[in-house]
Amino acid sequence: MSTYKKILVPLDASRTAQFAAAQATTLAQDQAAAIRFITVIESNGLLAATPELLGVIGSDARLLLDTWVNKAQAPGMDVSSAVVETSQAHPRVADAILSEARRWGADLIVIGSHGRSGVRRMILGSVAESVAQGSTIPVLIVHPNDHAT
Repeated sequence: MSTYKKILVPLDASRTAQFAAAQATTLAQDQAAAIRFITVIESNGLLAATPELLGVIGSDARLLLDTWVNKAQAPGMDVSSAVVETSQAHPRVADAILSEARRWGADLIVIGSHGRSGVRRMILGSVAESVAQGSTIPVLIVHPNDHAT
């Protein structure tokens, strides 16, 4: 098994993302790796025109991140977080995640997948799949059926 030094964990409020964060936290603690939780805010399009709404979304994102930073804290652990916004250079959520992974120097990305298939996947796409396809580092995708409900 590889040893990871820096694990990036993209989060949203879904149960799948929360489970992925728990798995990543355990892995980081086992390997004494730094862990960074991020939430991506899509600031393109309509949201860019409403700074007040971006502020509310950013506050909610910060609360979610703070929860996981507190859960992951342990003696000797390097735990950090960031709210990342999409941009013209990185318009898709997956692009913003990959950009942050490069910027921070991550050597593993742990991400939850909602497990959509068929038409729903074609229409909605998959951020996890896009991250895995575009990544130059390992990506651990956690599916909803990987845990008991």
